Amino acid sequence: MLLSRDKIGYTTTYQGRTSEAGWLVLNIANLDLEGVSKIYIDLRDVEEIRAGKSKESEALEKAKKLLGGE
Repeated sequence: MLLSRDKIGYTTTYQGRTSEAGWLVLNIANLDLEGVSKIYIDLRDVEEIRAGKSKESEALEKAKKLLGGE
């Protein structure tokens, strides 16, 4: 699902906690999800996931080279 830019926000404070990385805020109030209006995603988690994917990609490339793939 794609959200328009006006439905995506950013905050550095959530539930009394402050984070330099902040949180990505997805405003889904107009969607039919009972009791859910916003989703908060910790950007530190996003960075960790991104770093993990990068490591997986590097490992895959190394394995391909070792096995004679392109």
